[in-house]
This record gives sequence, C-alpha cells and structure tokens, in this order.
Amino acid sequence: MMDEKEILDTILAHLQHSLQTPSTDPKQAARGQTTADSYAASQKTAAPSWGWQAPSQDKIALYKYYGMKLRDSSSKDLVWEHLHMLLRLTGQDEDREGISEAVGLVASRHLPEILGALRNYGQLVITRKTLQQVVPEEQRNVFERQLRATLILCYGQAAFGAKPEEIFPRAELFVSEVLFYFQGIYKDEAIKRCFLKSVVLITKALQHCRKEDIPRKTELVICIIEVIDEEPMGSYTITILHQAIITISSLTTLKPPLDSHIRSDLVSKSIEKVFSLPSLKMMKLKAGSPMHPTQTQDFYQQTVNACNNMLIGLLSEAPRIESLQDILIHTNGWIESQKIYERERAVRSTNYILKFVSEHFNFNTTQEFSLLGHLLVLLSLRIADSAEDIGMQAAEAIYYLHYIIMGKLASEMEKKSKNKKGNVVKWFREDFFVSGPSVFFNNIAKVAKAFGEHLTPSQISELVLRAIDNLTHEEKAISRGAGVLLSSFLQECGADMEDLPMVIKEIYMHLPDITDSVTKEETLKAVRNLASKRLNGIVDILLEISLECDNSVAEMWMALAYDPYSNIRIIGPLLKRLQDEEPLSEVSNTRRHSKSLMPIAATNALCLILSLPESEDAVQGKFAHLLIALVTQIYFVIGTGRRGSRRLSDAESPATPLSSAIQALKNLIACAGYIKEYNLLGTQGCWDMLATPDKFFEGIFLLIRCLFASNKMHLKQTFKQANTYLRRPDVKERTIGMAFFAELLVHMQIGMMFVKQDILDVLHEWMVQACPLMQVFSIRGLGYLLKHSFEDEALERFVNPLLTCSLDTDKNIAKESIKTFRNLFWHLGTEDFAPVGMTLIPHLLQYFNDEDNELRGSAIGLFGMLLKGVKNSSKQSLKEEVSKAFVPLLIQLMDPWTREFSKDAFATCISYMNWGDVPKDVINIDPSANLFYTYGNICKYFMRKNKQKLPEMVAQMLEYLKSRFSSHREAAAILIGCSAQYMKSDLSTKEIEDIYIALQELQADHEPTVAKIAFEATEEFLRHCGNRVNPAITPSTSVRRSSTASETRK
Repeated sequence: MMDEKEILDTILAHLQHSLQTPSTDPKQAARGQTTADSYAASQKTAAPSWGWQAPSQDKIALYKYYGMKLRDSSSKDLVWEHLHMLLRLTGQDEDREGISEAVGLVASRHLPEILGALRNYGQLVITRKTLQQVVPEEQRNVFERQLRATLILCYGQAAFGAKPEEIFPRAELFVSEVLFYFQGIYKDEAIKRCFLKSVVLITKALQHCRKEDIPRKTELVICIIEVIDEEPMGSYTITILHQAIITISSLTTLKPPLDSHIRSDLVSKSIEKVFSLPSLKMMKLKAGSPMHPTQTQDFYQQTVNACNNMLIGLLSEAPRIESLQDILIHTNGWIESQKIYERERAVRSTNYILKFVSEHFNFNTTQEFSLLGHLLVLLSLRIADSAEDIGMQAAEAIYYLHYIIMGKLASEMEKKSKNKKGNVVKWFREDFFVSGPSVFFNNIAKVAKAFGEHLTPSQISELVLRAIDNLTHEEKAISRGAGVLLSSFLQECGADMEDLPMVIKEIYMHLPDITDSVTKEETLKAVRNLASKRLNGIVDILLEISLECDNSVAEMWMALAYDPYSNIRIIGPLLKRLQDEEPLSEVSNTRRHSKSLMPIAATNALCLILSLPESEDAVQGKFAHLLIALVTQIYFVIGTGRRGSRRLSDAESPATPLSSAIQALKNLIACAGYIKEYNLLGTQGCWDMLATPDKFFEGIFLLIRCLFASNKMHLKQTFKQANTYLRRPDVKERTIGMAFFAELLVHMQIGMMFVKQDILDVLHEWMVQACPLMQVFSIRGLGYLLKHSFEDEALERFVNPLLTCSLDTDKNIAKESIKTFRNLFWHLGTEDFAPVGMTLIPHLLQYFNDEDNELRGSAIGLFGMLLKGVKNSSKQSLKEEVSKAFVPLLIQLMDPWTREFSKDAFATCISYMNWGDVPKDVINIDPSANLFYTYGNICKYFMRKNKQKLPEMVAQMLEYLKSRFSSHREAAAILIGCSAQYMKSDLSTKEIEDIYIALQELQADHEPTVAKIAFEATEEFLRHCGNRVNPAITPSTSVRRSSTASETRK
C-alpha cells in the first residue's frame, strides 16, 4: 500500500505529464524540474486558441484531489515541499486554475505554509534570475505575467479556503499581495481575469468571516477601472468586462463606501463600455461565429443586467442622493443617444435605479437633488420616443422619480400638506396607486402637474432650457414633446423660474429653426403661459431682443395678442415703455432719455399688435393714453431728425422710427373703430403733416378736430390724459399735452364735461410761461373756449397776458393773441378796456398787409372792435393811426378773406373821424359795382377831408402794387387811377414818375385782370399827370417792366 508521500508524488507526476515528456523516474522529474523547464514545456505543448477556455474537469478534479490529500497531510514539511513543486507546474491557464484550486483546499489547514510558499515563489517575480540565461526577453515578460497571474489567483483561493479566524487578521496581507503582483506590468487577459477572480474570492472570504470592510478598497477599484477602461468599445468579446462589473458588485457589499469622484469615474467608464455594446440584433448575427465561439446572447444580456446590479450596489453602499447623482450624471447623457439600443439601455438602467431608490425607505433623500430638472426633462422627452418600449420605460422612471420626491417631502406632508415653497401639494402618493407606473405614458403635460411645484428655480430653468434645445430635434415626436413639456412647465411653475431673459432669448433663437407647425404652436403657447405670470419681464426682454421687431419677435408678439388674457394686459407695459417708463411705476416722474431705444422698440411692437383685429377690445380703455403717447413719440423722433419744411424722407420707408410711429398711430385709430375718421385724415394729408417738422402741429390740430368731430367716445379720457401730460418733467411731453389740451377745447362738449374755471386756470398758468409753444397753444385753447357760452367765469385776468402776447415779436404768439382778443372782447365788451385799445391799435396796423390771411383778418377785425371802444376823450390821440388805416382797409375790401372785417373797420374809422357828411355809397361799398366809380367817390371825399395825407397814402398804394395777392395789386392800381387828379399839384416830379413806372411794370402782371386794370389806371394817370412825366424814361421803363414782371411771376 502506497504511503502519503508516494500518493502525492504519483498525482504530481500525472499533472506534470502535460507539461513534459515523462522521464524514467517520475519522482526525480517532479522534484528536479525547474520553473524554467515547466515554462518551456508549457510553451511546446500549448495549443493556439482564440480566447480563454475553461480547464477540463478531469484535470481540475485531479488538482483538487491533490489539494485534498495535501490538506489532510499532518507533515508540514511534506506540505511545504509539495507546495513548492505544485507552484512550479505553472503553465497553461488550466494548470493555473487547478493549482489555485489545490492551494485553496490546502489553505483550510496549512495557511502559513501556503503563504510562505507563495512568498518564496513570488521572489521569482522580483529577482527573475532563473530566466536570465534561459529564455529571450519577450518570453521572460510572458513568463513573468504567468507567474503573477498564478500568484494573484492563489492568494485569492487561499483567502477563500482559509478559516475565518485566520483570514480576519490577514486581510490586509492578501489584498496587498494581490495589488502588488497586479500593478506595474502590462496586463494581458489572463492576469486581468485572475485579478478579478481573486478580488471576488477575497471579498467572499471577508464576508464569511463577517468582516464589514475590505482593506485598500479604493486601490482595488481603481485597478478595476483601469481594466474596464482598457476594454475595447463595442466589443463582441465581453468576458473581462462582465467579470469586472461582477467584481465591483461584490466589493460594494463591504465598507468603506467609495469616494464620490471614484464612484463617478467608475460609473462613467462602466456604462460607456456596456451601453455602447452592439445591439442585440447584431449580437444574434455574431453569436456562434468562429471569432466569438464563447459568447452567447444570454451572457450578453447578463452583462447589461450585471451593470445595473453594479449601479444598485454602488447605491447600496452609500444610500443617499449624492450617490444617486454620481450615477445619473453619467447615465443621463446616454438617454439622448442617437442610437436606439443605447437609449434603451440608459432609460432602462435609470428606471431600474429609480425603482430601487423608491422601494428602499432607508435611502437618505434629505440632500438637494440638483439633477432633478435635468433628469426630468430627459425622461419626459423620451416618453415621446419612436421606440414605444423606451417611452414606457421613461414613463415608469418618472413615476418612481416622483415617488422619491414625495418620499423626500413625506415628513413635511405629515405636518402640513405643503411643499418647501409653501404651496399646497397637489398630488399625493395615493394618486398613483390606481394608475400605476404608466400614469405618465403618452402624457407629458401631466409631468409638469406632478413635479412643477417641487422643482427649485434653478431646476426649472435647466429643464426649460433643455426643452428649448430639443424644439429643433430632428425627430418630430421629440420636438413636439419638447414643445408640450416647455408649455406645460411654464404654465405650472414659470413664475418661480430663474434666468427669464435667457429663456426668452433661447426661444427667440430657436424659433426660426422650428419646422414643425405643431411644435411651433406649442412653443408660442409656452410664451403665452409664461406671460400670464411674468408679462412685464417678457415685454422688456422682447423689446430688447429686437428693436425692429423681426419675424421671430413678431411671432411672439402675435402669440400674446391672440391670447385674450395677455391681449388685455400687454398694452399697459408697452405703453409704459413707449413713454420710457418702468412698467411697474405708478406715476411718471422721470424725464425721458433722449438716447433710449425702448420707446422705438415699443412703437414697433405696438405697430404690429394694433394691426391685429384681436386688439380692438384691448385698446378701448387705453386709447387716449396710446394716442397721446404715439404722437409724443413722433415728436421725439422728428426732433432727432433734420429740421426743415420738407417732409422727412425716412417717413416714406417702412423701416424707420418715424414711419413706424405714424403707422402705429394709424393702426390705433383704425383698431379703435375710427374708420371713417381714418379715411378722412388720410385724404386731408394728416399723416404727411405729422411727418413734416414745420407742419407737425397742424397735423395734430387736424387729427384732434377730425377724430372727435362725430365720435365722442374717447373725448373725455383724451382731455384728462392731455392734462396729465402738462405735469410731466419733459418739455416735449408737456408741449404735446398742451397741444391736445388746447385743441380739444374746439369741441364744446369739453366745457360740459369739466369745470370751465379749472380749464381757465390751466390756460392762464401756461399763458404766462416763458415757453413760446406753450403760450401759443394756451392762447389758442382760450380762443376755442371763448366760443362757448359762459356765465359767471372771470375773464378779466386774461386781458393783460393777452395784451403782452399780442405785442410779442413772435408772430405766432401775436397771431393767436389777436385772434383770441376778439373772442375775449366779445364776452367782456371793449368800453371798459380803452387803454388796451390805445396800446394795441397802432400795433395792429403792421399786420394789415401780412401774408397770413388769418392774421390779417384777425388784426383788421380786432382793430375795428377796439376802435369802437375808444372813448371820446382819447380819440384825438389815435387819429393819425386811423388815417394810416384807410388805404389798407380800402385795399382789403377787394380781398375775400378780409372783406367783411375791412368793411366794418372802414365804417368804424369814418365814424371815429366824425365825418358825418360822408356819402352813403362810401360807407356801404358794393364790391360788385364799378370799382373805379366807387373808389373815385371815396377818393374825392378823402381828398376833401384829408388831402394833406395824399403823399403818405400814395406811398401805401405803391407798396400794395408789389403785394403777392392779385386782389391787393388790382385794388392799389384802381386807387392810384382814382387819385391821379389830385396828384398833379401835390406830388413832386420824381414821385409822379415813380408812380408811372410802377403802373407800367404792373401792366406785365401774370394775372390778366390785374394787367388790364393797370393799363386803365395808367391811362387815367397820364390823362391827369402825363405832362409831368419825362418821355426819356419810356425805354428804360420797358426794360424794367420785363424784369418786374418776371419777379412778379416768381
């Protein structure tokens, strides 16, 4: 019977048979063979293979039997000796597996001997002396890797096979030795596989001995990360990857938990390799091919599942939000992959993870979930994925995510059903028990209802911005889903969102690239939803984005205008910005900025909005405000342009501030229902007037008179708004206010709607200001008001201011004052204001020949009115001025503009001079009668009464021969002809010749009637004074006549 030693030698000889040719003495061969001999033999017998193959069961069984016999040996020397011989058998993989299995069995009773043998065997790695002269360098490197692989695997098996009480104190040793032999060398597949298996064995050993932690865990994980990182992307051979993931999972059962950055790096590398694996369809095609004989579909799917289990393991070792986010931050990116199978794995893994977290109540959710917004938008968009399974998985993931959030708020909800923002929580967990995880499937809008109130402002912003980025997604379903997600979240929680300017600008930038009409409509709906909560901010941002109101901004403005709620509220903020005010300010107490672009942008926006029929109701309450504000904006724009009487050229272009302001005004008038007035204003040239600096205020006056001629709906509010503008800090705004305030008084209804005394107070206040335009408008307004009936209002206080203004050198002020004086004295009478007449009558004479018809007529009318009021005691002092008025008044009798005024003033002058014997036909002049006869009678009477004034009167006649009005030239020629009989003795020869020359020149007048009268007057003049005219002046007269005629035509 064989003893123990002989049995061991015999088994060893059989194991060694595969590595060498047997010698005649098996014992000697086993004892005498060196490690180099074993290596050489293994290289000769090793067969080429495409990958690692499991060792034969017979051989493994023999190794195990050898280990069992060695374990049962009581001789430590025998164990020591045979362990060394066993380790020298390192050759192929199946020998390494068998050797380690044997070592693992022996470790249960002879751990010190094993550790010593492994230590001695490990010296070969350090010294490598045995191979210096035996094999080349390349073979030495291969052999060294085999030695290391054997040692690594043996340490793992030794740990696994040792008794718990022996492994517990030596945990550090085992881990350190494994790390030592794994690091610092090129790692082939064999050494990686041995390392991973050894780590798993050590982990299990520590679990058996109930040790809660593993030494140098971080270093082990770093080494495994390197193994994973070295695996090729998209490989069909995944044995090492699968084993590495399994190894990590085993490590997660022991403390300490990994640091955040290590965990993050591990997840990043792992899912990159797993998620990028070829699709299952491709795997089916490749499985069983000669290149991949070991791979099966089941094993392939097991790797994906192992990755999910690894992620769960990582969460389990540190069950808190931080760990969850370390994982999600990497899986999130794959959810957006262009490849369906990669998205599917990412969404499925996310679902798996979130389900695990939701089902474990020991998971610490007190930390801030900063990735919530990012994760939510990714999953929500995938609900609309073209792959239905992905959509279902995404919906389930959102369900579990909501479950987590509700669990996070559970403690608060037990006290009160409010979230951390103080809002009542709308959805409780019970809401989900009926519907189940599919509650969100194909219902993205419901996601916003469930999560909206639980997101922080920054999370809302992140979600919204990512949704905007997907509005232009190439997949229509995703782009539409992004639109629904955007609009629903802005409706639910837009008020709490941060970065409002960025959100609106991003929508603006993406809008032109949205090709799907449904997506665009949802995007514009999102803008409307946001506007329902933050309208003022949106208005400002849209105005800043595009001053010209380009197509994208126009689409957003129209979207707001089409929404009934926004339509009503949008006019107010735009009106504020049109007036260059802050939207939230209640009163206007700041001066407009001359360089501010906000009013221009607001004008362009209003121009668009007011062109829409939907704005008709919205403008009714703001019509007066918009009317005056838009006119004010035109005034500001004109003020920044070039001055001149010609219409500004930029008003003709549709892309200028002036044209936009005028068009906005036109749209406002039409939108408010003033269609008839709109057409009339266009016919009368109001828009051109408003575009011309010198006719701007004429355009305002025409606008006001025409607009409220028949429709008084907005009259009262417009007058009140005009009065408000009088208190604004900017002089231009006050000027427009006074222009409206004064011109609106032309409508008699104003006197019925407001207290007249209050109106008079305002007019008097601004009449005495040192601002010419304000004086003109206030005087003009007083003139309109005086045309209405008064009862007990005190008007005397206006006499002195009007007198001062009438004497002003500014012709516009004087004109309005003279016009208004007539209306004032119509109420007051002139008898009590003789000093005014004494002062003003001489001043009025200078306007009798003015080119302004209205001023000329007013001056003549006021002259006659004041003259009637002069008392007898003062008449002597004005006779000289009255005498100077006769010729101008006779001339004005021919003017249709001033005929009635002149006729009355002429009669008043005769009465003033106390010429009681004046013939009836002199006073009651008939313009249709023969003027030579009529004027002849008048001249005959004048010469009898006032012949000494003839030279002065002739000088006046000569001046009127040069007038631009044909009626004046005609009347002057007739007067000269009628007065010729009185000139021959009272005028000098030079004066006679000057008259002749003037008449000769007038015969070339471009008006035939004037020329004919001039010829007749010349004949009459020559009949009486021809003997005093020098014949020598005739040729030169002809030349001068031609020249003068030319000037007259001009």
